[in-house]
Amino acid sequence: MSDVSRGYMRGPAEARRTGVEQMSSRRAAPLATALTTALTVLVGLTGSLGPAGPAAASEQPSSPVVSPGRVLFNDPLGPAERQYALIRHIDERIDHARPGATVRLAAYSFAMPSTAHALLRAHRRGVVVKLVVDRHSGAWGSVRRLRSVLGADTDKRSFVRLCDRSCRGAAGVQHAKFVTISSTRHARRLLMVGSMNFTEHAAREQWQDLYSVAGDEGVYHQFVRVFRRMVPDQPQPSLRLHGAGAGFRTEVSPVVSGDPVLHRLGHVACRGATGGTGFHGRTVLRVAMHAWNGDRGLTLARKVAALKEQGCNVRVLTGVGVGPRVLGTLERAHVGVRRTGGDSRATHQKLMFVSGHFGDDRAASYAWTGSHNWTDRSLRNDEVTLRIAGVRHVEAYRRAFLHVWRLTPR
Repeated sequence: MSDVSRGYMRGPAEARRTGVEQMSSRRAAPLATALTTALTVLVGLTGSLGPAGPAAASEQPSSPVVSPGRVLFNDPLGPAERQYALIRHIDERIDHARPGATVRLAAYSFAMPSTAHALLRAHRRGVVVKLVVDRHSGAWGSVRRLRSVLGADTDKRSFVRLCDRSCRGAAGVQHAKFVTISSTRHARRLLMVGSMNFTEHAAREQWQDLYSVAGDEGVYHQFVRVFRRMVPDQPQPSLRLHGAGAGFRTEVSPVVSGDPVLHRLGHVACRGATGGTGFHGRTVLRVAMHAWNGDRGLTLARKVAALKEQGCNVRVLTGVGVGPRVLGTLERAHVGVRRTGGDSRATHQKLMFVSGHFGDDRAASYAWTGSHNWTDRSLRNDEVTLRIAGVRHVEAYRRAFLHVWRLTPR
């Protein structure tokens, strides 16, 4: 075992198998030996979406709004450095936290010794360390170690809170996944949010993404506000967030009424893409979803199928939590679908991106990422989704999507 992986691969056996979060007992099958292509780090890519994916020239300029920050991906097919790239990114930022700064970490599954050690080192330097994790993680060594040092008293500066169900709801689980750091050696107001759990299974057997942004006061304070609302572990009204920075929009669960994803899909128009977005004037829609099932999942599948029938260019990557009714609905509408988790590693992303006509913008480039699966339960869980704007970010997601698409059997 290489030195770089030694600190990342000692989580409990049960933590290695938590990739199918609450959704399915199916497990990703072993990797076929033929799939050895490694994923390149996709950060800050620019350019058109190209003939292999969506692209079209137009007389109108693309939307100028570009969110600050960058997107990163792991590579479960690569060496340890690439498998654990997202964990390493987070651990290094925690190690750079200044004395007196505050680190807040929300996680569903936490069994990563390297991150626990980074948090403890930060605590010893005088950093305030606050964790909110789902109750099931409390049985694992990394969380037990942190609780033994930081304690469980939320009136103290540092603590570990275990939520019995959804922290802000009466059902579900604490499923949000994000980290905020108030001040590091190189940046202030740092937010990192994505699809990953802090487990060996997440790093080595799943495709994940992480969006990292520093210096945006609006989006940083939104996530701090969400975290603070989670700490009491008491049911609360739905939380609506406004005033994030350039191109950002934050969605959170639990929600009492309505469906934010269905509302979002309702803004997608399939014709009239301009400004170098879309594909020959058609809006491009891509979805990579770990779990997509249940009555709600079927409603969302019907909406995606309708968009395909209306002329959108649609492709879907599903994880091991896709339901048969969802899959059948998409396939009957001739949506391009590939199921990961068979001959390749499984996608764990909760990703949607649009290039083209969205709302009043005919040259939109938006991506939505975070913890929210397209399932019934996700509306009752603690979940976060961050909308990101900009051609270069959508291009990074597009290339990562295409990479996994090509590795996945038809």
